[in-house]
Amino acid sequence: RNKNGHVGLCLQDPSRPGTCTVHRSEFWSSYRLNITEVNPLGFSYRLLDVTMQAIIKPDPPEGLVVEPVPLAPRRLHVSWKYPSSWPKEPHFQLRFRLQYRPVIHRSWSVVETVNLSEVITDAFAGLEHVVQVSAKDFLDAGNWSEWSAEARATPVRDLASTASEETTTDARLESLAEESSQAPNPEPINGSDPLEKTAVLVSLGIFAFFILAAVLVITILIWLRVRKHGKDKTKPSFLVAAAHLKALPS
Repeated sequence: RNKNGHVGLCLQDPSRPGTCTVHRSEFWSSYRLNITEVNPLGFSYRLLDVTMQAIIKPDPPEGLVVEPVPLAPRRLHVSWKYPSSWPKEPHFQLRFRLQYRPVIHRSWSVVETVNLSEVITDAFAGLEHVVQVSAKDFLDAGNWSEWSAEARATPVRDLASTASEETTTDARLESLAEESSQAPNPEPINGSDPLEKTAVLVSLGIFAFFILAAVLVITILIWLRVRKHGKDKTKPSFLVAAAHLKALPS
């Protein structure tokens, strides 16, 4: 019975025992329900006063779609629709809350909006995210709906970080190449590099030539000096005396 005294039936659904439905109920109305239980030993009843706006609970939003935003590595665009069971009237609007997180994380981030779309601005680039949405009466009456089915999407990768990774990889490759080139090569010089071999041979030849020339010059000088001293010692003594006497005055 409503506040105007109108009495009606709360019809039971055989497939859902313990429940009944009041048809053509008014949103801003109060109702008194008489719930009676009957068994072979007798019956019992209970009166329940209900205010419609206090118990209203929408169905979850439908058509949830999550998409990456081009050139925005930390953004996801989310959109949804009103539940098909909700009256499509201007004075029966809903507000929504959105929860999202990377798949590898457990904690949720939650934002509220009155729109049918929202842009997530703090997503993690390159990580898959899971998103859900629920609804409630715009004037905060009743309860939040259950969460919608999950939708998933992955933001685009950060171009700067990708370029940085490539630069780091290139730098590592160059460093390894330099280390390899600076390492000593125990293998002998072979014919694979003829210019290098020729240069080494020419250098060795020039060095040997100068060494031999120096040795030859030193040898000649020593030989001349020894020869000169040898001649002086071999002169006869009488020739020396005769020369001395010849020099005396008569």
